[in-house]
Order: sequence, then structure tokens, then C-alpha cells
Amino acid sequence: MSNLIIYKHNELIENFIFNATETELQILNLAVAKTNPTWHQKNLVYRITVAEIASTYKTKSHNNYKLYSDALNRLMKRTYSFYRDNKETKVTENVIVRIAENEVEKWFEFRFNEYISERISKLKGLFTKYNIKNIAMFKSRYAFILYDSFCMRINQLPDGVHVYRQKISISDFKENLDLTGKYKRFDDLQKKVLNVAKSNISEHSNIRFSYEVIKTGRAPTHIKFTAQLKNPSKDPSIKNQTEIPDLDASRSSHNFTEPTGEQIAKRKADLKQILNTKWQTPHGQ
Repeated sequence: MSNLIIYKHNELIENFIFNATETELQILNLAVAKTNPTWHQKNLVYRITVAEIASTYKTKSHNNYKLYSDALNRLMKRTYSFYRDNKETKVTENVIVRIAENEVEKWFEFRFNEYISERISKLKGLFTKYNIKNIAMFKSRYAFILYDSFCMRINQLPDGVHVYRQKISISDFKENLDLTGKYKRFDDLQKKVLNVAKSNISEHSNIRFSYEVIKTGRAPTHIKFTAQLKNPSKDPSIKNQTEIPDLDASRSSHNFTEPTGEQIAKRKADLKQILNTKWQTPHGQ
């Protein structure tokens, strides 16, 4: 099982409404895990082999190349939305801005747009990290999305507090998962989204979560989530936003110059200073 660590800027978790399939999210998360968060290069071009994706996620398909080729081509057409200006302005962009495929050698190349690139490299401010093995067995896209959110929220808890609780309206929950207009019967939302995500996360990751349905009268109107680390005393993967990310040279990507030892030391010092300072992303950046 891969020990790659995923680092995500909290803006990418908190502000995005993104309807991706499980195979698309597998590609995206592996790419993020391969990015060293202290690189200063923008617009990195990623090369990922089919064998690498299949090995990471234990994919059992007789035609993995076609499976992930189709997923990558869908990603080329995918857009995502985020809010800026105190959530007054909604911006929509393409996720992937270029792709290349090699069917003989079974690899793919692709590049995120500049906004995403800046928030998974040259990382500063508030970020969330976790081992990719915690999501490797997920079969539901909703599990990927909810796991990201729970990791971020648990990370933000005060020291000594290990349980995160959140009450959210069903309409807001559906909007966050790009499900507005779908699953009009709550029973369907519960069966196909909530219960599947709960099973994936609680069984395969380092987080356990449960939920309570809150009704107004007879109608379900809110969901109350409870999430916590299974073993908070022995799980260093979340509660350490200020830890300096490991500059592991094995997390390779294409079209960048390997930093020297002096550059690495300077970046570590710069990052330590940034992470020890109260920092907030200016609106619109």
C-alpha cells in the first residue's frame, strides 16, 4: 500500500462544488499526493502510469487503461466552481487544461489550471494532510468528498478535542455535493449517499463517522454529523497543520528543476515562518 501523503489547501476542500466520479477522484488525489507542497513551480505537468493508479487503489479491471483513459478525458471536460469576494462571486473553471496519453507505455500526462496548481504546490496557510491509504478503498465519490471535509474539520479542533460535530440543512448538504435537484426522496439520499459514504469511511479509513436525521414536524430537514479519529493518540496524520512537509524527492513530477540542498533548507525555513504566522488568503486569489 502506498504511503504517499496528500496535502490540500483548505480552500480546495471548503469552497468547491465538484461532481466527479470515483475513478476521476482517484486520478486527482494521486496527482495531489505526488506533489511536494513546498515546490514553487506553477502548472506542473503530471505523468502517472496506469499500473501506479491500479496498484494504489487496488483496481480490479481487465482494461485499466481504458477505464482511466475515459476518466481522464471526462476530467478534461469537467468544471468546478468556487466562491470569492465573501462568497458573493461564483467562479467556474476547467479542472484539467491539457492531457496526453500513451497507450503503448500505459501512462497519462495532464496539468491542472493555475488556481488549483497554486493551492497544491507552494503550500502556505491552512492545509489538511492525510495518507492516501485512507481513501484507497473508497468506492463512492461522496466518501472522497466527505472524508476531505471531516479531515479538515477534525484538524481545526482545539487540542484535546477529538470529536467533530456539525449540523447542516439537507438542502445545503445537497448543494455542497452538487446534488441539488437529485434524490428528492430523503430515503434515496440516505441509502445511496449517506449510508454508502459512512460504510466506506468507517470501514476503510482512520475516521469513524455517524449521522443523525433531524426532522421538523415529520419532514427530514437537517443532518447532524459526528466524526472522529479511530485512534487519536496514535494517529499523527491529521492534527499537525504546522508540521513542515517532508521534501521527499520520490514524489516526482515532470517539467521542474530539482531544488538544491540550500534551496530546500531555505524553503523549509520560509515555510516554518509562514506557518507560525496568522495568515489568510486574500479574496479573489
